[in-house]
Amino acid sequence: MRVSTLLLHQRSLDLMQMQQQNLLRTQTQLATQQKLLTAADDPGDWAAAMGMDQLLAQARRYQSNAEAAQHRLSLEESALAEAQDVLAHARELAIQANSSTQSPQTRAVIAQELQGLRAQLLAIANRDDGQGRYLFAGARDAAEPFSWNGSSASYAGDDAPRLLAIGNARSIAVGDAGSAVFMGLATGDGQVQVSADVANTGATHLQQAQLRNPAAYDGNAFSLRFVGGSVEIRDAADTLVETRSYEPGSSLQVNGVELRFAGTPADGDRYHIEPSTQQDMFALLDKLANIVAGPQQTTGERAGAQTAMQQALSELEAAQARLSSIRTGAGLRLGAAQDAAAMLSAQTVEAESALSKLRDVDVAEAASRLQRELLALQAAQAAHARVQGLSLFDYLR
Repeated sequence: MRVSTLLLHQRSLDLMQMQQQNLLRTQTQLATQQKLLTAADDPGDWAAAMGMDQLLAQARRYQSNAEAAQHRLSLEESALAEAQDVLAHARELAIQANSSTQSPQTRAVIAQELQGLRAQLLAIANRDDGQGRYLFAGARDAAEPFSWNGSSASYAGDDAPRLLAIGNARSIAVGDAGSAVFMGLATGDGQVQVSADVANTGATHLQQAQLRNPAAYDGNAFSLRFVGGSVEIRDAADTLVETRSYEPGSSLQVNGVELRFAGTPADGDRYHIEPSTQQDMFALLDKLANIVAGPQQTTGERAGAQTAMQQALSELEAAQARLSSIRTGAGLRLGAAQDAAAMLSAQTVEAESALSKLRDVDVAEAASRLQRELLALQAAQAAHARVQGLSLFDYLR
């Protein structure tokens, strides 16, 4: 087989071009600190690196959500703690105002302080996260959720909590809907409520009212009317149903409801028992203020105020229990968000390390290879130039 001079020259040029390309590739790897410049460099590692990129992007997104959840839940837990303090202070004031040593002037001051606590609680319920998103507005958290209309609060938020994804198929509620926190409190014991008739003149006041036998209660209102040494049980239409003997201080169980009174009733004194209704926490504090500020000049007025206060304190206790339960739930979710953020942070570090092994260049090895490729190219160029200068006359000499 004959090999022409042109073919030899062309082959030499092709080899030098290949060496130049290798040299350029190594220089680019050193400049970019990346060993995978195209998928052709290593298709397997390239595909693995692309998959790792997606995993990292997803982990970073979940970690950002987990950190946002921590921020929101920390603020909510703090707000709920403040709300608990407000209710505890309201309870202290109510008990203080219920003392016989208080004058109308001191009760007026306490009532004003209770009104201030209602405004403080409303401000807590309308607190935002520092970014214009309200903590207790549910999923509709761009607008202030609560407003006071003079006797109760209106809720403009959403009943569903806002959710954030913190993992595959795992979401966490980053708040509680204000309707579940501050609204829908049952009056009385949660089943029935008791009120004294405004015309009462005796010293009898309610000490306890509780539905003991739900099966015996038909859900209808009824009343008790004290006459002499007996008590009349009347239905919602004021029809006499039953008459029982009554000793002051003894308890009564009527329609499954246990009632205990203190003090001696006057003839005609009446107490109304009705199914519980719903109220918000702000209305409850407002009711406490109105009870404290109300007239207590006569025996009947004082007994009526004590009955109303007993019911309000029972309702306040239920409100405190609700806040405690919701705060516990927020704390548990906060712990879950913190655990998720820590786990995602560790996963990110591991993924970045694996990605670095796939994609990042070994600088020492690349620098050594660059030097070898440069020397090889220089030697090839020198040899090519030397061969290019040879002729038959040089051989004949």
